[in-house]
Amino acid sequence: MVKDVKIKKAFITGVSGQDGSLLAEFLLNKGYEVYGLMKETSSKDNLEHVLENKKFNLIYGDLLNNDLICLLLRTFQFDEIYNLASQSNIRLSYSNPLLTFNVTLIGTLILLENIKKHSPKSKMFQAGSSAMFGTSIDKDGFQRETTSFNPISPYASSKLFAHNICCNYRTNDNLFISNGILYNHESLKSKTLLGVVNVIIKNAVDIKEGRIDKFYIPNLDIFIDWGHALDYVEGMWLTIQQDKPEDYIISSGKSYNIKYVCDYVFSKLGMDYKNYITTDDNNKISSILIGDPSKLKNLGWNPKYSIENILDEILNYQLSK
Repeated sequence: MVKDVKIKKAFITGVSGQDGSLLAEFLLNKGYEVYGLMKETSSKDNLEHVLENKKFNLIYGDLLNNDLICLLLRTFQFDEIYNLASQSNIRLSYSNPLLTFNVTLIGTLILLENIKKHSPKSKMFQAGSSAMFGTSIDKDGFQRETTSFNPISPYASSKLFAHNICCNYRTNDNLFISNGILYNHESLKSKTLLGVVNVIIKNAVDIKEGRIDKFYIPNLDIFIDWGHALDYVEGMWLTIQQDKPEDYIISSGKSYNIKYVCDYVFSKLGMDYKNYITTDDNNKISSILIGDPSKLKNLGWNPKYSIENILDEILNYQLSK
């Protein structure tokens, strides 16, 4: 007699974003039944590859709608919950901190309370940000799970509040909640989110094709820990396949400055970036922030994409448009 194999159910908030849509594809490929929450005003462009999948269920709604979240968790008893919804624009967080805190913190609290009351066996992944560290680094130059937090923007502060609240529920209510501290990661699906790589490549292609002459970058000496979103969603999934919930750095562990990215992209286009990029000569502060993903790698995580892979993928896309 063949035993029935239980199909896992996953709930993703912010499913229409880069990470949410890639995670949906990743989980569907593993046989999950996926429920994704998105606002009616959000674009479905990133979801074109999953909308026809019979195991994908799109739910229009808001993380701040307590009645909806309560109904979903009580009804479906999800095996895994990935909280990726947030107001993630740092500049907007300064002009509208209330919106930022409402979505990122209050939305997370609503989710946590409903897990506690209606679906306490669900495993949850909370998406945090390297911005929570600010410029705080360990003596060896890395940032890791034990590095002191020092947020310097409303966005980073809201993420840290959510991170700490998740730790509280994990400890006080014995919920399975793993926090992921994510570093900069991009893909073709981040093109509408104006990621650093996408902006540089789009402008470089526009110059190559005669649409603009130059563009401005304030500081070319800033180093960024860059990764591919496909690698990062696999890392998210790994964190909640464990027996015990913990916090994890999700980063490439390597850092490249913006100058390197510009040089690589413009060289691929047969140009010298120095002829096309204006910068602030007085802004020579070089910050190097690198995450240490050793703990996640100990779980078997092995990133497949290099910074050059990311640049080539997005450049080829922009050239094909």
